[in-house]
Amino acid sequence: MFGVPIELLVGGLVLVGLSLLFALFLAERRSSRRAAERRRRTPDPGTRAPVVPTPRAPVDAPGSTGPLPLARPGMRGPLFQYGGDGPGLPVDAPFAVVAVETTGLAPARGDRIVEIAVARLDADGRLVDEFVTLVNPGRDVGPVFVHGISNTEVLAAPTFAEVAGELLARIDGAVVVAHNAAFVERFLAAEFARAGIVLPLNPALCSLWLARRTLRTPNHRLDTLARYAGLPVAEAHTAQADVRTVAALLPRMLAAHGEPMRYLTGLRSMPELDLGAAPKTRFGELRPAGDGWFAAMIGRLPRTVVDAAEADAQRYLDLLTPALAEGRILGGEAQSLVRLAGSAGIGADRVLAVHRRYLEHVRTAVLDDAILTTAQLRQLRTAAGGLGLPDFFDDLRPTSPQDLMAARLR
Repeated sequence: MFGVPIELLVGGLVLVGLSLLFALFLAERRSSRRAAERRRRTPDPGTRAPVVPTPRAPVDAPGSTGPLPLARPGMRGPLFQYGGDGPGLPVDAPFAVVAVETTGLAPARGDRIVEIAVARLDADGRLVDEFVTLVNPGRDVGPVFVHGISNTEVLAAPTFAEVAGELLARIDGAVVVAHNAAFVERFLAAEFARAGIVLPLNPALCSLWLARRTLRTPNHRLDTLARYAGLPVAEAHTAQADVRTVAALLPRMLAAHGEPMRYLTGLRSMPELDLGAAPKTRFGELRPAGDGWFAAMIGRLPRTVVDAAEADAQRYLDLLTPALAEGRILGGEAQSLVRLAGSAGIGADRVLAVHRRYLEHVRTAVLDDAILTTAQLRQLRTAAGGLGLPDFFDDLRPTSPQDLMAARLR
């Protein structure tokens, strides 16, 4: 018809038909495979597919970033089994009180120990030996305005691995004691793991738990406990000062508890490592903490403000309080505090809520006093600004002579 031989036309049509049939065959085969795959993945009717739990690190694991509970009797961490008034047996042994200063709150996010102190006490609580040193963390030292340790000071300090032998020699054969022990244990576990040192499970005691059980004080920060016990109050947030305070308070708290602590595990020998690492301490001597007006206001805060149910939150409050009392928190440092809390999973909204509650109690303490000077009001506003709430005390005014006269006439 168009000059094309009929044989070629028919042949072309046959090829097209065969191509279509082959394409349909492949499509059907792919469809059958997908259906078979779906049948293999779908459980039979009447049966329940197994639920695979999401892996979750325990809260007391060295690398955990979840909420860390306070160390109560019976709790087991990566290094210690905690004693108290729970089940178990007494352990007749010396005590090793440990305290640390750190670059932040979360070793799982790279925070390190920058200062460590350990004091060996006999079974009656008498001081036998003490070791304290700065530690080179191999990174920046974090919030200097909190712990007062500069990057320059740690340059010549030993690493944790270099002083591990000195620490273990004093911990060996003793019940380990620390204030907010779960927090201290998390950092110790991370540092020992980084150094490749495996420790056996040993008994420990949290002095914060013991203080809450035995001492009736407005709060259970170490500086508050020291004041109420008539002990010298050294500058807040040095590992040495914390160790000495706990060591002095421990016999009193144990006596007030009235019965021996019980533990679910006994003493196990620590690894023997090289000794002789030269410690490096802070520049200068410890000086007394400030006893100014604002420090007194904070010392009167009730335990509902400064005691927390989680170790990380409690540590944040412990860092916040002396920084406020010494007037160190300025505008830019508030953001550092928020980041510090955030590193341990304490969100910004919760931090501001804690700050607001703090300042509300400070306001109550201020209003109970007869006099508010201009300088004191300036301190209040500086503190509020540093906590991200600069307008919190804007309604307060200094006490005038007329106010004093009216108060005397009441």
